Amino acid sequence: MGLTRREFLAGIGAGASVSPAVTFGGKGAEGAVECFRVKPHLQLLEENGVAVVWMTGAKATGYVTWTQDDWNTKHTAWQEKDGLLDANSYVHKAVINGFDPHRRLDFRVHSRIFGSFGPYTVSYAGDEAIDSGMMNAILPGDGSISWAMFNDVHENLDIYDSLIGHLDGIASFCVFNGDIINHVDDEADVEQRLLAPFARVSQTAKLPVWYLRGNHETRGGFARNLRDYLALKDSRYYGAVTIGGVRFAFLDTGEDKQDGHREYSGLVAFDRYLEEQNAWLKRETMSAEWRNAHARIVIRHIPGPLTVPVRDWRHNLPRLYNMDMILKQANVTLCMCAHLHHWDWHAPTTARPYPMIVGGGPGLGNPRDHDNATLAKCRLCGKTLSVQLLNQAGRLLINKTLAI
Repeated sequence: MGLTRREFLAGIGAGASVSPAVTFGGKGAEGAVECFRVKPHLQLLEENGVAVVWMTGAKATGYVTWTQDDWNTKHTAWQEKDGLLDANSYVHKAVINGFDPHRRLDFRVHSRIFGSFGPYTVSYAGDEAIDSGMMNAILPGDGSISWAMFNDVHENLDIYDSLIGHLDGIASFCVFNGDIINHVDDEADVEQRLLAPFARVSQTAKLPVWYLRGNHETRGGFARNLRDYLALKDSRYYGAVTIGGVRFAFLDTGEDKQDGHREYSGLVAFDRYLEEQNAWLKRETMSAEWRNAHARIVIRHIPGPLTVPVRDWRHNLPRLYNMDMILKQANVTLCMCAHLHHWDWHAPTTARPYPMIVGGGPGLGNPRDHDNATLAKCRLCGKTLSVQLLNQAGRLLINKTLAI
């Protein structure tokens, strides 16, 4: 049975630790403000760096305490900008740096809602509320690294009900590879359709998440505010991290049509954006971190024109072609893509000398047809990379083993 909407928005899933809802303004009184509007969850930044992100039901302040030794030693993390601590906001972030990725991490989120916020006097509407969470070791004791990919959910929240159950064995992180939202119209879209799934997955699987934009999340007036709700490494939607000796490049492929297309009303400039990103990607693939990595994984939403033959290919854009040409020379181990809503495995070719897996998605003609919704799972241990794709029923659609 699926979760209620209230449970889902609170980020509660099977196996997640649940703390009582905290309200101010009376004991469960109608109209009381719930402190944790979106449950605390972890967004990946580095092998030893994560951001704790949450939302409150009213403007509040907040900070995080954390430990790796059962609270014998306690550390504190908070968000600070230009000398000002996190305050008077609905969205809260605190970065935890320098932890040991080989050990479990426990954390507590402390928030307090404001009654008034004056220039010299501040009052609060109630006591401090606390919620707790836990992250398993990103690098477990067996020396493996494992990650999973959701993609193209398109606001069909019930897809998570079944796919989350197949996350067993995943320890390092989950990536949300685009088109999780249809378009971004307001804060409720971000809260309910993006952050709530982050929280549910993070709390259930006890691991951090990484978010990549799809083409749909660039649409809508509030798309310009989306970054305010995310912990973005180097303040960019694209980036690279090394985890357990594996280098990951997360690429933002932007929109799937020319900048001048009528759908965009003259309000996008993805040609210039991808030109800048491709210059970064060229530097990245020439770096020591990339060249010396045990494996090199590329994750992107839209597959490029050189990567997969598709009839009536609308996405044969020069900016994606240029990205493909850089990756062709980059000794890529595996590329993970989405967007097409048809799952598939593509062996290496002359044009694309690396394998590629494409996650599925709901039927384009019938968004309630979830037969193609999938979860990709990868595990690298020693010199063997296993790549699997499962549907909602847990049936193994793809099962590949790559020698690294």
